[in-house]
Amino acid sequence: MKPLIVYALLCCSLIFLKTAHSQEVVKDDTKKDKDWGVEIEPSNFALRGYSVQINRNITKNNCLNIGLYTAALDVPLWAKKGMFLNLPDDADVRLGFQAALVVRYKFKIGQKESCPYVGLIGGWEYFDISHPSLPDMRITTIIATPYIGYEIYYFKQLLYINPQLRGVFYVDPQNNRPGRMETMKSAFLLPAVSLGIKF
Repeated sequence: MKPLIVYALLCCSLIFLKTAHSQEVVKDDTKKDKDWGVEIEPSNFALRGYSVQINRNITKNNCLNIGLYTAALDVPLWAKKGMFLNLPDDADVRLGFQAALVVRYKFKIGQKESCPYVGLIGGWEYFDISHPSLPDMRITTIIATPYIGYEIYYFKQLLYINPQLRGVFYVDPQNNRPGRMETMKSAFLLPAVSLGIKF
């Protein structure tokens, strides 16, 4: 876990250095297209985890982008109750790993960069469930997550806040302990806020 956090911080540092260098070379180039973006969800760091998304615009009007997303974290109590059935209250649940593809379409409103969008996250993840009196178990599942959000830009359209509302659908969850009662619900409504940088 620690090498991954160090790697993420190193990547963020390099992005900030590249951004600073670009601002020195092009003093007032606020209209220059910034095709790449990196997003993190700060709340996941508080849950002993991380989330990183790297995306790229693929159209000239910067409305459509695609990306890669990965995450891991301790699932908080409010989310455990919304995601699982027959889960003991004192069970610990960790999202061990998630890998997904992301597609996002932004609706341009005038000349402003801050705009609403719709998106889809599709991928695979696993959860580890531990309990003091039961053997550990793992649930793996495919996910399909349509979501809506709004990119709110600051600082010459480099940095942005990204509130989202995601509808997570779990497709054919499987566990490694047949006969156990814990299972996943079919869907979960997940609010999220990420911070991003364009370069």
